[in-house]
Amino acid sequence: MRVAILAAATALLFAPAALAGERVPEYSWGKLGISFDQYRRDAVECGRRGAYRDVSNTDAARVFKRATSQLQSNESIIGADTSPDVMLSTHIISARIVEGTRPEKRIGEVRVYMEEAMNACLAERGYTRFRLTREQRRRLGHLRYGTPARHQYLFSLATDPEILSKQAVV
Repeated sequence: MRVAILAAATALLFAPAALAGERVPEYSWGKLGISFDQYRRDAVECGRRGAYRDVSNTDAARVFKRATSQLQSNESIIGADTSPDVMLSTHIISARIVEGTRPEKRIGEVRVYMEEAMNACLAERGYTRFRLTREQRRRLGHLRYGTPARHQYLFSLATDPEILSKQAVV
């Protein structure tokens, strides 16, 4: 039971951001003189580099693997004739294992690890990282993730020479 919950939490890593509670980014990437088609192609290719990054040897993955093993071991005694006291004790121990794993923290660690690969890809392609202003973040927050309107808005920011010079992160 708890194993399924832990697995579902881990699966959030690979769900579209809209399903996982899309957060408005603080930063974006831009490059002068690039076409919209090239901008989207680079975004997709670099996004895939991050999404497909092997996370199996990260500390977070090791914590999840260890917790899954502990949960399976703890819950292996449950059967049709298990007493309510044993069921309660097993449930409490499983809850402690899950809490000790701190899934939200671990998912955040893996997200950062995957974003590092995406960011390196964009930097290799000559993109500049820039910080979004509060107003830009507000407007972006009103545009649904994955929509053409959102892509166009980000492209307009990403190719604006003033934004890239004044908001660049060095």
